[in-house]
Amino acid sequence: MADKKQVLIVDDMEVNRNAIKTFLFFLKFDATLAVDGLEAKKLLETKTYDLIVSDIEMPNMNGFELLAFVKKSSVHKNIPVVMLSTLDSPEVMERCKKLGASSYIVKPFTKEKFETALAGLFA
Repeated sequence: MADKKQVLIVDDMEVNRNAIKTFLFFLKFDATLAVDGLEAKKLLETKTYDLIVSDIEMPNMNGFELLAFVKKSSVHKNIPVVMLSTLDSPEVMERCKKLGASSYIVKPFTKEKFETALAGLFA
């Protein structure tokens, strides 16, 4: 389906990956799933995405490291990145903003939180 945007969903919890995939399917996204930042980085070597949704707390390569990699990349730096976490602190949100995140969603997430986070990104 050529009209669907491509999203890379990065979360170490399968239940979260699948829930996010379902929410974004209804918002016209076709999803690729990764279990951590290292897997996401490998996927980014072979394909480009319209959006990245990443958890922060993951093994091997966390969301902060993935976000920094994306924003330093000449190929991927313009991809909007929505960060997710159970960490509901101004410091974490500020760190995400400084690293270049487009939005921040505190878990538990809902379809409405995704709609709000994506508002204006694809106008």
